[in-house]
Amino acid sequence: MTSYVINKRHRDMEVFSIPSMEGYTFKPKALSEDFIHVNKVNVVNHEMIDKILTRKFEKSFKRLVALSMRVLEEEEADEGDTTIVLGEVELVREILLNRYQKFIDKEKEELFLKKLRLIENELRMKQIKVKKKAEYLTLQEQKSMGRGR
Repeated sequence: MTSYVINKRHRDMEVFSIPSMEGYTFKPKALSEDFIHVNKVNVVNHEMIDKILTRKFEKSFKRLVALSMRVLEEEEADEGDTTIVLGEVELVREILLNRYQKFIDKEKEELFLKKLRLIENELRMKQIKVKKKAEYLTLQEQKSMGRGR
């Protein structure tokens, strides 16, 4: 497959062909009919890749934080809700480690992993509280049923 580069330093914005280079490849969204439609973009600049992936990861991370906060603040949350959110945490962690690890800086990767670990710990504590509450309620039901005459 042939790749092309636009030379913006030239007045005529010369386009020339280059061999395939190692970088991050993504498919941009077509926002309007006025723009050029591009099937794939391969970014080679490491700083630009880092910024793109950081924004992309922060978007999914904010969604995960909102979902986990909803479960943590809800009094009627059950074990299934916490299990679903824990699965989402694991999914985001796997995306970070498998897809983005070679492109994102080590400090940012460690920071994101620490944040994910913190969310996971909070959800596990909530899951334990929900289990204890369910056990307590079943124990109370058994006690009340055993004393009837």
